[in-house]
Amino acid sequence: MGCSVGYIELVRLEEVKPKDPVLVQGVPGLGLVGKIAANYLIRKFDAKRIAIIYSDYLPLPDGSSGVRVEEEDIQPPCYEIYHVRGPKNDLLVLTSEVQPIAMGQYKIGELVLDYAQELGVSTVITMGGYVPASPDIKGVFACTNDDSFMERLKAVGVQPLTGGYVTGAAGLLIGLADLRGMTSACLLGTTSGAFPDPKASKMVLEVLDELYNLGIDLEELEREAEAAEEIIKEEIKLGEGEEYRPEEEEKGLPYHG
Repeated sequence: MGCSVGYIELVRLEEVKPKDPVLVQGVPGLGLVGKIAANYLIRKFDAKRIAIIYSDYLPLPDGSSGVRVEEEDIQPPCYEIYHVRGPKNDLLVLTSEVQPIAMGQYKIGELVLDYAQELGVSTVITMGGYVPASPDIKGVFACTNDDSFMERLKAVGVQPLTGGYVTGAAGLLIGLADLRGMTSACLLGTTSGAFPDPKASKMVLEVLDELYNLGIDLEELEREAEAAEEIIKEEIKLGEGEEYRPEEEEKGLPYHG
């Protein structure tokens, strides 16, 4: 496996024939909402890893190049795709420890979608976090290119996102999917964005569960959310964290992801 400038390679680990698959992405972003949700799906469904993407557009979490060492094994930064079996729709869960650098977002996104369409995917969902204008605003917000899909989302309590930007991989992937004529949507759980937020991840997974009848057991994530809230309260008491306060004067459109 040789490398060059702009190196990118998809390695197939398993040949699968998923049933009416939906691509679901969760990578690091605001509150780690999407990443926590993706990890939970993979863990609870004992999902099988079916493909890996390696690229010099994928750095370590600190932005440098190198490898992760875990249990005496080494692993370059990568995107991973897992297969989750569902009652009606299988999920292809895309996750990573990092997002690609800006100049590589398009190339990696296009490769992901090439692979997803090859497996029969026609719907792409990304998961992320949303910092609202007020901490009193809670729930899941969404944007989509499909009016009928938005009606399905509204039916399970999701609120439409009416403005702003969805940044990074959470936004770009659904934009690239739209250009291919695929149904695409982004689910955003409200979060302060200051800490990892399993509560917001749980809200997003509840929506995904309603859409595809996955039967996700969210009890463990609920406990994680409660524990995280206690830690945050202690951090605030000790002065090591700050309570969320929206800026008094905000200019331009808000950013999400």
